[in-house]
Amino acid sequence: MKGIICKEPNVFKQIEVEMPVPREGEALLRIRRVGICGTDLHAFSGNQPYFTYPRILGHELSGVIETIGANPFGYKEGDQVSIIPYLECGTCVACRTGKTNCCTDMKVLGSMRMAV
Repeated sequence: MKGIICKEPNVFKQIEVEMPVPREGEALLRIRRVGICGTDLHAFSGNQPYFTYPRILGHELSGVIETIGANPFGYKEGDQVSIIPYLECGTCVACRTGKTNCCTDMKVLGSMRMAV
């Protein structure tokens, strides 16, 4: 499978990566669209002080479900989906009270956590 990494500031490189295998509770998506935001532009230009390289940019994406197991949401293969890149911990006070946007241990795909 082809991918693109930001090898270092101002340098993109096409790479081959292994097809990911979804774990229990996960789905495999075929990405169809990726948005470019300010975080991506700053990362590409080297202006994100906490980023390391190489890194895969992009956290605003959408695609089609390729593979998915049983799930309580009724998602199925072929469904078009968009990705919410924010991964809350589920255990802090904010998460336990339903305010996951205030999670004290928030991770963001494409900036704080790599997704491959």
